[in-house]
Amino acid sequence: MGELAGAVELMHRVIGRDLVAVTEARHWHDGRRDGDAESLLHFWLHFQGVPPLMLHGSGELLLLEFIEPYAAYDMGEHGETRVGLTQKPDLLALLPGHRLLDAALIRGYATRPALGGVLLRFDHCDLVVASLGDEWVLRQGTIPPELATYLSVGSWLRDRAIG
Repeated sequence: MGELAGAVELMHRVIGRDLVAVTEARHWHDGRRDGDAESLLHFWLHFQGVPPLMLHGSGELLLLEFIEPYAAYDMGEHGETRVGLTQKPDLLALLPGHRLLDAALIRGYATRPALGGVLLRFDHCDLVVASLGDEWVLRQGTIPPELATYLSVGSWLRDRAIG
């Protein structure tokens, strides 16, 4: 199964489900972390009735996989990775308790068709989640105009047949 077809299948499994929690892995150093997207390493969306969906940015690609969160770990002088539930005011903390109504794949900036991100439509907001230049793009609404050259949103998936 191709990368994009696999992403469509995974998203079809969570569309229409309630999001009950979001677990995140963040880099901390000397007891502090950088901003919301800057310190985020990975995150897991916990939808009712399915395993956690991990979102992992890698360069220009967004990887999706049903897998349990990993444990926190120490990186010595380079800090630590803390893993736990999202906390306000971070953007991902606004999602639990809401239903995912639809999703659209975002094509990334690559020479071959590649999943660069997803546009998630919840019952209270739309959320752009993408990986660009090995950095997270997390934003309510739509793709920022300055990134439109690199990221393009496809059609909504809810009514599209898997195949």
